[in-house]
Amino acid sequence: ALESQFKNVEVFTEAPYIVRDRIIYGELYTLIPLESNWCRGYMMLQTAEKPIVTFVEQGHTHIVADYVDFRDINHVMGEVTNLVWGAFKNRFVSGEQLPGRQSQVPIIVNHQHRYISFGSEDPQLCFKYTLLDPDGKAAPLVLYQRFIFNLSWAPEKFKENEAIAEDLFDSGELELF
Repeated sequence: ALESQFKNVEVFTEAPYIVRDRIIYGELYTLIPLESNWCRGYMMLQTAEKPIVTFVEQGHTHIVADYVDFRDINHVMGEVTNLVWGAFKNRFVSGEQLPGRQSQVPIIVNHQHRYISFGSEDPQLCFKYTLLDPDGKAAPLVLYQRFIFNLSWAPEKFKENEAIAEDLFDSGELELF
């Protein structure tokens, strides 16, 4: 998803890790709900605004603008969020029906203290991505991705999306020994 939205950059991904803090990184973050029969919660992407503005200004995105404003940045982050969410849904959420309306909990955001709470103390799965301009004209862009399964977590109910697995077998990307 990152490589499709950012041009001529190198994407480095650190090993996933667990966090228990509620600290927001940067000024810009996106949230999108994740719902399946085995998990319910949110995916959040966080970044600082200045580096992503520089990436847009340096032509490392598909945005073409004489003047870059926050709407351009929102567009880039929204598109990345949608692409990652779609990939997660295609890979990890099969087509089973979910029960009717389920409860929600308040999400608390306190910008002054850079704090966000999803109503639980559960740990969050975190990924850190660093995008580098190979020419060195733009400062590194760091994105944090968090998965927060605050409403439901039942990994024993997870079933591989059969269509995706079959595609991987057919393409030769996945072999069963």
